[in-house]
Amino acid sequence: MEETGVGRPSTYAPTISTILTQEYVIKDGKFLRPTPLGVVVTSLMKERFADIVDLKFTARMEELLDSVEKGKDDWKSVLAGFYDGFKTSLESAETALEGSRIKVPDEVSDELCDICGRQLVIKSGRFGRFLACPGYPECSFTKPIVVEMPGKCPKCGLRILKRTSKNGYTYYACENLSVCGFMTWDVPVADNCPECAQTMFKVSGRGSRKPFCINQECRNFLPEDKRGYRKKKEAAADDANADKPKTAKKTQAENTAQNKASAKKATAGKPAGKKTAAKKTAAKKKAPAAKKAPGGDKK
Repeated sequence: MEETGVGRPSTYAPTISTILTQEYVIKDGKFLRPTPLGVVVTSLMKERFADIVDLKFTARMEELLDSVEKGKDDWKSVLAGFYDGFKTSLESAETALEGSRIKVPDEVSDELCDICGRQLVIKSGRFGRFLACPGYPECSFTKPIVVEMPGKCPKCGLRILKRTSKNGYTYYACENLSVCGFMTWDVPVADNCPECAQTMFKVSGRGSRKPFCINQECRNFLPEDKRGYRKKKEAAADDANADKPKTAKKTQAENTAQNKASAKKATAGKPAGKKTAAKKTAAKKKAPAAKKAPGGDKK
């Protein structure tokens, strides 16, 4: 994108995220590989919108937008110049594709169906990609796509697969987990132990982690307390610290409630004081009027 002048550094990540989310491409190691859906969509766009799906068009449009930002061009005229041709192409495509369904070819995998023996194909669903039998509806066998990790199971020597739990956590287990029972949260690495030749592991997480051997009979065996796991005390302290703001919020809320209650009591007490003062004032006014009566009799 940078070489062809398409996009900006701030748009590279959103662009890659979009084509991954829409499953137009998938990650294949450090590279992006187009899916059958991506190939079909690209060919359709090239057929119906050849002037838009073009690197020169994108680079030219970005130059126009830059000139709009600098105040050299009017944004309404720029959009009008684009939309007139786009509207015609869009109406033509809608007319040509009306009532037709575009078939996306299945991506054939190396796995075989456990029921009928057909070669499984990769499908897409609500929860991502999965393997399914092409003989549906006669055969409805499906299975999740698993990622094979380097190394071999330390118990039985079979493959180690990357799996995801129901809560979304990644773990690594033997491909024959139900029989073997090997499962770990540590990541298997390609290097084998120089002493026992078994697969080595490293603690999951970001950053560079030193591989270690989990074979207890090996001289290079590293106990769990020395592997750099998160300690329970630290986790408990973190949980306690996480609870502190909640406690502070509760205390603050209680103080606020008490202050409001006190204010209400004070407000409720004020009218009573005013009534008492009003009664005293009325009594004082009546007292002079009673004194004037005898004076009137003398006159």
